[in-house]
Amino acid sequence: MNVAAACHDAVQIWKRDRDVIAAVGGVFFFLPNLALALFMRESSVTVPVEPKDDQALMASMQSFLVDNAPLLAFQMVAELVGVAVLLALLLDPARPTVGDALRIVARRLPVLIAATMLLNIALVCGVALFIVPGLYVIGRAAMVMPVLLAEPERRFGDAVGRALDLTRGRVLQLLSLWALIHLGAYFIQSALQSIARAASAGGTNPFTAGIIAIAISAMSMAAAIAYTLVRATIYRRLASKG
Repeated sequence: MNVAAACHDAVQIWKRDRDVIAAVGGVFFFLPNLALALFMRESSVTVPVEPKDDQALMASMQSFLVDNAPLLAFQMVAELVGVAVLLALLLDPARPTVGDALRIVARRLPVLIAATMLLNIALVCGVALFIVPGLYVIGRAAMVMPVLLAEPERRFGDAVGRALDLTRGRVLQLLSLWALIHLGAYFIQSALQSIARAASAGGTNPFTAGIIAIAISAMSMAAAIAYTLVRATIYRRLASKG
């Protein structure tokens, strides 16, 4: 698998269709992430600094998830729809318009949500088993969504089998590429946060908080678009080889 060629293909797609891609990304990636950053509630449980209390930390995490569950669910579904729409535009053999892609995704949304939940459960279980199995799941499962959108006749189990066939022997290549995309975005976000907070004495200024939220949302959108485009081009190359 020629990763460099797949990335080049993704760049060419972006140059050709950036208006449509940016519009989809803005609606389904940027705005939901911005809403999450601006309206997310802090945990109502205080974690003591000393001594370390695992139970208090767990209670704080549970409180955060419960308090923000609707917003987190909205963001996750919106991002899933955005990814699916882009993949449908790029991979569906019928070459749909944006409206057609939205209708395709709406019809298949229950399957896509169920597939995402099952893959996330497998990922969490893999991470719990000393990290390495989780990384393996990330590498092998990356093609499931492209298969579901490019080959709509396949059911979830069949799509998983197809994705495993396509990624056999290529896990390290795929993991390296995914890490480059997501870790790169993470480090840029962290740098922007640090600069903004240093410039505003801790980042308590609302204007600074807004800048941080916009910057994080923009980087999240860029990472999601890059990840989706590269997945699509890698699927095309792997599928063309059988």
